[in-house]
Amino acid sequence: MMAHQITHAKVIQRKSRGHLVRQIGPHRFKVRSKESGRIYDVILGSTGGTCTCPWGRYRSARDHRSGCSHVIAAINYRARRRGRQISVWGSERAARRQHRPMFSIGDGLIITSRMN
Repeated sequence: MMAHQITHAKVIQRKSRGHLVRQIGPHRFKVRSKESGRIYDVILGSTGGTCTCPWGRYRSARDHRSGCSHVIAAINYRARRRGRQISVWGSERAARRQHRPMFSIGDGLIITSRMN
């Protein structure tokens, strides 16, 4: 495990906490970026989501999921409404040490969640 993977994951997680999220459908969200004020469309599935931000638009053909801060903000919004709290990890090893439910969301990021 490399230190920059963990740092990268935590930077994205911190950034996601500043975004404003509004749910507009069962799996659809509008996320306003704290930095730019731009609004992005996020669609969540069972293992991550897609986003219309520049990072999210340019995905590999193999995996369309985005690990951008907007997707993480929407996942966190949905988790909070279910009484859960999420953490973002840059490696499976780091996530497994939490001994909590976990899933990969794309871009090498893994979410763990716990009850509030």
